[in-house]
Amino acid sequence: MASVPVAACSPCDEPSASPPAIIPLAVATIAPDLPQYRRADWRHWIDEDRDCQSTRAEVLIAESLVDVAFTNERGCVVVTGHWIDPYTGNEFTDARLVDIDHMVPLANAHRAGGWQWTAADRQAYANDLTNPQHLVAASASANRSKGDKGHEEWRPPNEGYWCQYATDWVGVKQTWTLTVTQAEWDALVEMLGRC
Repeated sequence: MASVPVAACSPCDEPSASPPAIIPLAVATIAPDLPQYRRADWRHWIDEDRDCQSTRAEVLIAESLVDVAFTNERGCVVVTGHWIDPYTGNEFTDARLVDIDHMVPLANAHRAGGWQWTAADRQAYANDLTNPQHLVAASASANRSKGDKGHEEWRPPNEGYWCQYATDWVGVKQTWTLTVTQAEWDALVEMLGRC
């Protein structure tokens, strides 16, 4: 696997924490004998801090532009708030219309090296709240359109978000030491070149 540098985009639309000027990612082919991806192996939406709020609820709370409302006074399940889907620019107040998207989808992470991880590592990845760009409150339709595709197959309809999307994708892959395919790499370079 070769490590190839890419220039981070600066400035970007609403940049996250400044990434290093050069971000090395390994380019690798997907092994033909790769173990099959099973979503159940990536346990997600857990309540790690045992406050009754799942990872999904924590992201909805963090990304809402207003205080959220809950189904009951315990404050476990979010029902309303105000979210702007960065993929489309659409706004939502009903939490049922909002999915929590993994910036780098679970199946993509699996193909990019996550298949080798322990169950604990996969769970940590699926519920990572340490990086605000790792999990994204997005419209259900955009999230499902994206699926497990990389930049070579899917890009957000909101072109103004492309720079941030590519930067955050690279950041997540770097943090978790995940690889990219050559086609994915080429698409990332193209998107970062528009910054």
